[in-house]
Amino acid sequence: MKSKILVFLNMDFDVFLVGTCIIMTALVITIFFLLLDYLRIRKRYMEFMTGESGKSLEYTIYKRFREIDELKIGQKDNDDQIPIIYDKVRKSYSKMGIHRYDAFNVENSVSGGKMSFVLTLLNSANDGFILNTIHNRAGCHVYMKEIKNGICDIALADEEKISLEKALHYGEEMSA
Repeated sequence: MKSKILVFLNMDFDVFLVGTCIIMTALVITIFFLLLDYLRIRKRYMEFMTGESGKSLEYTIYKRFREIDELKIGQKDNDDQIPIIYDKVRKSYSKMGIHRYDAFNVENSVSGGKMSFVLTLLNSANDGFILNTIHNRAGCHVYMKEIKNGICDIALADEEKISLEKALHYGEEMSA
């Protein structure tokens, strides 16, 4: 007498038994490889959770968050200092013009040539000063004139105008 399953599948018992054995063998092999994968993943998980020196993952994460908090505090301090630094940079002299000349441009002069010079120093708002140094055999004389917004209230000599123009256009010739 054939079972209802064998009749439904329209197969002999021998074929059914061989097929079932093949499927069971495939399942056992699959379970074996899944067990190997499970053991490998479990080993990696345990290493990850305990770390090399036995520290827990929770401690490592806590430590990283503390480092992030310290970085945020440092960043806030930097953010507070940036406006102060920018203000100092704006007030510092960042433009320069210098012009050398012979103050006593006389033929056969013993004045020593181009020993005199004009130095102009300006900040980003074009505020600063002009320093004119006139050199001759008797000595050296220094004159200073104040500059506000790129303009001087006192009349400028030609050499001082050249130096002021160089300072006002400082850096332009480098980028051109």
